Amino acid sequence: MSIVIVTWHSVGDVGPLLASLADTLADGAELVVVENASGDDTPARVRAQVPGARVIENASNRGFAVAANQGFAASRGAYVLFVNPDTVMHAGTVTRALAHLTTDPVIGVLGCRTLNDDGTPQPTVDRFHTVGGLVREAMTSRRGLEGAPRGSAPATTCDVDWLYGSFLLCRRAALSAVGGFDETYEMYGEDLDLCHRMRAAGYRVVYLADATLTHRGNQSGARRYGERRDVAVLKGTLRFFRRRRGVGAERAFRVLAGGSFAAKAALSAISILTGAPGEAALRARLYARLAWLCATGDPAARRERASATPGAPAPSSQGAAPPPVRRDVSEPGART
Repeated sequence: MSIVIVTWHSVGDVGPLLASLADTLADGAELVVVENASGDDTPARVRAQVPGARVIENASNRGFAVAANQGFAASRGAYVLFVNPDTVMHAGTVTRALAHLTTDPVIGVLGCRTLNDDGTPQPTVDRFHTVGGLVREAMTSRRGLEGAPRGSAPATTCDVDWLYGSFLLCRRAALSAVGGFDETYEMYGEDLDLCHRMRAAGYRVVYLADATLTHRGNQSGARRYGERRDVAVLKGTLRFFRRRRGVGAERAFRVLAGGSFAAKAALSAISILTGAPGEAALRARLYARLAWLCATGDPAARRERASATPGAPAPSSQGAAPPPVRRDVSEPGART
């Protein structure tokens, strides 16, 4: 088994995670850490705590998906756990997760019950995005798409559409078959996209209720984006629609959600006169940015279209899904 951790300014987070993985590492799991040019002491902290760890130090922040694929390529295990640095495993979590994954060769990826710092359940799974569902979320959520879709934390083990990316235990054969993480996603949406391709390829995506971790809640995202996190989430959502649902679905969502955001921006602007002006001003600015993004589209998508050869097909997504897998899928010759 291999454990891959992507870090970015995670020097204060990674120590508790590594401590919680001590038993798993002692049992022979390999550790690969990909450090995205934080400029801090994360590499030294990892090497001091786990002397046998492989640490890949990038010269620039290449984003989560690229770094995760780097870690995957450097790993050797038949099972690969991608885990956020701001998580802590509860006793026996990795052991139970691995045991469940190995019960069925068609399970491609598995996630676990996740708690907040205060012990309350943290949303871990969700259904695939639809235009109508996301527009309802945009209209009813106080801050648009922050944390959307809101997801759930099931009480029992079950198959799900997709898992949040704080803990993804993948079968190497399955992850190789779908081509790894789609590197066109920088930070948000790559977990959704991966699970979508897993299911399209015939693999199961499973939530395990009796294995638990604590997730402090998107520390890297908070540091990188701050209040711009909503914008980053929306960009990831638009990219998923464009790549997996088609340009028509993306445009429909942009029109409907953009109108909702514009209306909420106007209402927030009006409330500046009657409510707390500071908070209302922040909301108005946020909704205006989201509405503008819906109106203009993701800049990365525009660059892709501009660089495409006229008449040529759109760039294929990373990891085109193979034919659906069979129940007699065998594991590759990799160590566990």
